[in-house]
Amino acid sequence: MRNIKIKFTQLINFKKSSDLKKAERIKFLIEDVANDPSFREKIVNADFKDRGFVEENGNRIEMKNNQDILEKIVGGKEQFSDNEKDFIWGLRVVLYRSITGEVGHRSRDTIFTKKRKFRKLDERYIASHWIHEYVHVIGFTHDFKKTEVRPFSVPYLVGSIALEILKSKEYNFPN
Repeated sequence: MRNIKIKFTQLINFKKSSDLKKAERIKFLIEDVANDPSFREKIVNADFKDRGFVEENGNRIEMKNNQDILEKIVGGKEQFSDNEKDFIWGLRVVLYRSITGEVGHRSRDTIFTKKRKFRKLDERYIASHWIHEYVHVIGFTHDFKKTEVRPFSVPYLVGSIALEILKSKEYNFPN
């Protein structure tokens, strides 16, 4: 399977140079984990209990097998874009202010991350958050409410797999 490239299609409200540098480190981490053979193997062997996928026309389907899930994720076809399957994950990220407890969310093709959380949390955690949200951008869903199935949905489980792998590696970034 081809290697994935990560590109920022847009970074909004990244006004400090330290925010931009952190975003670049996170991009590196995402590309590293997305191309890690163990990441792909863990997805193929994952016990997804919610395989919900919403097509661009609004139809909700259940993905039948984990290989199809992996191919969707690796393919890099963002919904509501003119892009085809190109193995490039285009990330459009907005830093925003909010008093909610969440780290962030997604709306259509945009990943929203709370500025305070972005600055406070470790790069590995933000990378797993952006991966979770990117999995939404390509069409995967999960229960809105916190149910027992939600942690085993494609976005949550893929984000957890990524975080597990990222935590197992040593990264040395220049200051």
